[in-house]
Amino acid sequence: MMREHSRFQLEATKLGRTVVFQVTVFERIDKAKKTLFAETQCSDPFHFLLQFIVKDASDFNELLDKFIQELSFRGFEPVRYRVSGGKAWGGWTNLQGQNKGASSQ
Repeated sequence: MMREHSRFQLEATKLGRTVVFQVTVFERIDKAKKTLFAETQCSDPFHFLLQFIVKDASDFNELLDKFIQELSFRGFEPVRYRVSGGKAWGGWTNLQGQNKGASSQ
């Protein structure tokens, strides 16, 4: 069974262009094991479509770390992110200056 877990936005830059990714995180429950799954996409000047898929994360921080690693691998520089707090977005959390794949919430 899958259900929506949370939503977040992540801002990243590539080739002087800023992209804000809108990401919905789903929680998958398989035999009492809960894992998180997320997928988003964008385009850039060299590619019509870039997909980012994160599977089997145990918690939100691991999911965010995996997503940041995929962005970095594809040449994006993650800048900041924010999580949905119900009907309004929370404040932005900066990611610049952190090691690749390292994040805090």
